[in-house]
Amino acid sequence: MVKYRIDKLAELARQMGFTPQDTRLAQLNAAEELLHGIDPNKAYPLEFLIFRITGYHPRGLSNELLAGEAIQHDLGLVIEQISDSLGLRSEESAEPVLSIEEVTERFNVTSKTIQRWRRRGLPARRFVFPDGKRRLGFLIASVERFFNSHLEHAARTTNFSQLSEPERQEILRRARRLAVEGRCCPPEIVRRIAGRLNRSPLTILHTIRRHDQENPPHAIFPQAPQPMSQSEGQRVVRSFRRGIGLSLLARKVDRPRSAVYRAIVDERIDQLGRRRVKFIDDPLYHQSDAAQIIEQIVAQDEIVGRTRVEEGRVPRDLPPYLQDLFRTPLLSPARERALFLKFNFHKFEFVTARQALEPQRARLRELDELDSRLQAAIQIKNAILRANLRLVVSIARKHMRAGLSLMELISDGNITLMRAVEGFDIHRGYRFSTYATLALMKGFARSVPQMLAGNRASLLDERVLEAVPDRPSRFDPNHLADREQVGVLLSRLSERERSVVKAHYGLDKESAATYEQLGRQLGLSKHRVRQIEKSALAKLRRAAAVNN
Repeated sequence: MVKYRIDKLAELARQMGFTPQDTRLAQLNAAEELLHGIDPNKAYPLEFLIFRITGYHPRGLSNELLAGEAIQHDLGLVIEQISDSLGLRSEESAEPVLSIEEVTERFNVTSKTIQRWRRRGLPARRFVFPDGKRRLGFLIASVERFFNSHLEHAARTTNFSQLSEPERQEILRRARRLAVEGRCCPPEIVRRIAGRLNRSPLTILHTIRRHDQENPPHAIFPQAPQPMSQSEGQRVVRSFRRGIGLSLLARKVDRPRSAVYRAIVDERIDQLGRRRVKFIDDPLYHQSDAAQIIEQIVAQDEIVGRTRVEEGRVPRDLPPYLQDLFRTPLLSPARERALFLKFNFHKFEFVTARQALEPQRARLRELDELDSRLQAAIQIKNAILRANLRLVVSIARKHMRAGLSLMELISDGNITLMRAVEGFDIHRGYRFSTYATLALMKGFARSVPQMLAGNRASLLDERVLEAVPDRPSRFDPNHLADREQVGVLLSRLSERERSVVKAHYGLDKESAATYEQLGRQLGLSKHRVRQIEKSALAKLRRAAAVNN
């Protein structure tokens, strides 16, 4: 069994095993990100490592510096150990997972080479694969990131198949034309030739670089433009979203149309890869005709209308728009099962299609189809939510206390209901209303005391708050110049926190909303909106500190 070289990292891995699952997963992602940035020739303090993984500054640690090579080795063990404790399933991963065999095939290397790559910092996680066995797996983004940052080493360790002289000349001819006439950057040249000739990208890269080394006056890569920078790529993506066509964009940035297209595709792949999508599996999903069977099941099970029965039970003390919820038809048991079956099937389609996606060959059309599967799942989820919102209202009314707003309770309950839809398993045999009721009761038991405590504390400064001018805040680009980074930070917030921050700072609109306006929209008090924003900003500061 491989042993840790640094006792403190071994102890950290043991402690991480006792953290909640969501926290452990976040720390696992942080450890993998850290591993990518470790230089084996440098030394790092232990406090820095612990902070980057956990977000906490430990006290009382010595100032001893740890060798980067030892850290690289032990972080690989931490990632493997923690991922194994989470029981991660490869088919539920947020991005494609490659087995060792798939990495060897895709990059034309041996398994021994992969082990050498791991010693140089390639992260490997333990996954439960579809056959039920636990094996090492690699996130495709991690493999490609390692490969791109270790091109020279990767090229030296690759098993190149023998090229005939005509094949070599054809590669060089195409590369020169793409560099000079097509103005393609080196990665784009390699990608396009590899796809056209059905050769490994490393074979193409090695062939061109060897030619350049042997023939400096006629070198190919020096004639090619540099790859598009991250900021340039982000500007291209923003312009495309505003409706500017590819050809016009290519002229504006003085890049080939293919480079602009690739920047847009890469951004979409990264966006879809960040979506955390889990589904409840079913044997039916793995049949070739699953889509047709599920459509037939859904078509047979219509919503059972109970409008007349429910009319007399509508609480008269509710606002009209809440009373309408009680007139929304309920779902019959068969219809409920059919909708959840289809809901998880669309997510299954999304996850499996995302895993099969080859980033280097992906097209916008494929990504649109991939996204449409997720949108279909969201539509079904909304239908389930609408049919069960009255349950939130009913249970929220039972938890009313002096000083609490019904709309505040309903808003909190709606978030719980959304989570319940994601976690409900039709195979257990009970109704969703039973599952959701338990989740709502548990959620209110936790949130109501917190709301009451917050309201009591707020009485002390309510007059001060009322004296503060309620002006909408302005978003200052000098504070957060990179809007893509803002998007990453906002993803750390809950749905309600994110909506408050985006609305109050006008991140999605030209005008920002005041606390009072947001309170009316969300059914909350002005002070409660300010509390939510304050909590959200604290999270953003912590996240920004970790990222920096």
